[in-house]
Amino acid sequence: MKIKKILTYFAFNLILLSITLSMQGCFPLLAGGMVSGVMVAADRRPLAVTTIDRGLQIQIEADLTKNYGDNLHVNVNVFNQKVLLTGEAKTIEIKNQIDSYVRKQSNVKTLANELQVGIPSSVSSRLTDTSTYSLIKARLVATTDVPSNSMKIVVEAGRVYLLGIATDTEAKAAAVVTSKSSNGIKEVNKLFDIISEDEKKRLDGATK
Repeated sequence: MKIKKILTYFAFNLILLSITLSMQGCFPLLAGGMVSGVMVAADRRPLAVTTIDRGLQIQIEADLTKNYGDNLHVNVNVFNQKVLLTGEAKTIEIKNQIDSYVRKQSNVKTLANELQVGIPSSVSSRLTDTSTYSLIKARLVATTDVPSNSMKIVVEAGRVYLLGIATDTEAKAAAVVTSKSSNGIKEVNKLFDIISEDEKKRLDGATK
C-alpha cells in the first residue's frame, strides 16, 4: 500500500513538472493576466468547430484591443462556440458595450461575460494564477473519470472556469477535482456543454 502511494505521488509530480515546463512558452497568456489551456488528446468538438472557435477568439481579441486600448484588459476564450470573457474593464459602460458586440457575432452561441469593473490585475496575481492552473491541470490529467481531453481551463484572479463537452457526471467530477487542487481557488465555475452518455460514446468513438 505504501509503495502504491509513493508511485502515485511520483507520477503526479512528473505530470505537474511537465506542465510547468511546457508553460514556459506561454508567457503571453500570463502577461495578459489569465492562464488557460485546452487538453486536446481527443477533442470532442468537430474540426470545423475548433476552427470557428479559434477564428472567433482572434477576431474578438483584435477588435476589442483596437477599440478600447488601455481602457480594457480582456482575455477571450472560446470553446464549442461559447465565449468566455475575463479581465477588467475601466467602466460598466465599456463592459456592457463589449457584451453587446460579442453577442452580435454570427458564430457565437453563448457568452459568459465575467469582466470585472476596475484596474488591471497585478503581476503577483497573474503568477498565482499560473501556479493554480498547473496544479489543476495536473490533477485533471491524472483523473480517469474526467474528460481532460475535451476541456479548457481558465484561471483569472483566483477564479476558475471550466469549459468543455462533458456528461453531467464528468462535469461534477471535474469541478470537485478542481476545487481540491489549491487553497487559493476562490470559486469554480462550470461552463460545460452537457451531453448524454449515449452522445459521449458516439463522440468518443468518432475521435478514435
